[in-house]
Amino acid sequence: MLDGKLRIFTLNLNNQRPDPRGDLLVRNAVIDLQPDLISFQEVDWNGEDAHQGTAILAGLDYQSIHQFDLQRPDRPYGTLIASRWPISRSDLVKLPSTERGKAFPRALQAAEIEMPEPIGCLLFINPKPHYEPHMELEREMQAVALADYIERNADADGFPPIVAGDLDATPAASSIRFLTGLQSLHGRSTHFVDAWTAAGNEGPGYTWACENTLVKEVAERIIREKGHRRRLDYILVGAPLLYSGYARVETCRVILDRPCNGVWASGHFGVFAELALYSQ
Repeated sequence: MLDGKLRIFTLNLNNQRPDPRGDLLVRNAVIDLQPDLISFQEVDWNGEDAHQGTAILAGLDYQSIHQFDLQRPDRPYGTLIASRWPISRSDLVKLPSTERGKAFPRALQAAEIEMPEPIGCLLFINPKPHYEPHMELEREMQAVALADYIERNADADGFPPIVAGDLDATPAASSIRFLTGLQSLHGRSTHFVDAWTAAGNEGPGYTWACENTLVKEVAERIIREKGHRRRLDYILVGAPLLYSGYARVETCRVILDRPCNGVWASGHFGVFAELALYSQ
């Protein structure tokens, strides 16, 4: 049963990172935080063998679905959704792009999850847009496609849908401004509550920073900015004017943002949020 709160955890596992001990740090965080819903990105896929997410969640009473449970593998990693409650339907939808983005197609993974009351059926979405800094046009297209998918599939009379994942854009980017209701795109607008800001956090909430040794080389290659830091990972909740179910962000924090005995859990930091399910 739920205790009046819904707990969500998202993390980009940073595929093929050099030290497999990072998986144990992620597993320990899951055991400690007890999230109800998990979204992972860049989860290594091992063909016929158990994939990376299976090892992290083994014996922890989660139902999980990897992106490549839903499509033929086209790369060595993909997204994953895990839930303590039954996943009644899964979906994988190709995201739109331009000619320059077609060589590496992107998708959103979604799941309908049968949660206890007062939630009921919940739509949980784990999108993975283009990461390249110069491809905000494509991320705009993908953000609009994400909003369209949710509008078609979420129940306005039910619990707000939740988007959790690595959106590969900072809060100032047009794709994020669109999702958080700050600007329109392509002739339409929407609104999701950004859990980080709704929780009252005043800091930047960086989830990708050059202090992390797994980031430093990549940041040098694609940004070449000394001391580079960005917030790329988000938990977004459908806005109260659009969905009648009650959800209020109580807490949101960045986790796994320090090494343990010299080992980083991932190149990204995780985001963990708690939603209240009843008004006080």
